[in-house]
Amino acid sequence: MQRTALGACALATALMLSACGGGQQSNEPAPSNPPSAAPTMPDLDQFTPAPTGQLDEDTQETASPVEVPTWDEASRTSVIKAAETAMKAFARPNLDQKTWWADVQPLLTQQASADYSYVQPASIPANKVTGAGKLVDDSRAYVGVVEVPTNAGTYTLILNRSAANAPWKVSRFTPPEEAN
Repeated sequence: MQRTALGACALATALMLSACGGGQQSNEPAPSNPPSAAPTMPDLDQFTPAPTGQLDEDTQETASPVEVPTWDEASRTSVIKAAETAMKAFARPNLDQKTWWADVQPLLTQQASADYSYVQPASIPANKVTGAGKLVDDSRAYVGVVEVPTNAGTYTLILNRSAANAPWKVSRFTPPEEAN
């Protein structure tokens, strides 16, 4: 009887182990090509580039190539001229807000338009540009920093452009220390 009990116990143990996966084999076939250790790059020449003038489905913007800006003499001249024009429009404290804003707003970036929309011209200490602007930072091709002298001191203007042929827009007018 003891032998039968031991046999039954061994059989029960074997069945439990096989039920727990100890002896089960997978019915899935082995992979034919095991994954390689290094990722492979697709051949980019097989893809057609996005055509210009196509509408982006996500943003609804038209895709077109953008020329990357670089600093050259024309860029330096245009950023200084844009800064002087903006400062002349900005430094007119005698105007009513509506007239002043109509002249200043087109010269600003979108964010600067939001930032300066409630400025009261009477609070601006300068009322005259007194000299030529000077480019003081051209370390980034999309950003220029120009100092423009006024009768209230030298203002520092930060201007941005989105492409080589895009206009310079003012993102910040910083008054001189003595004007604060």
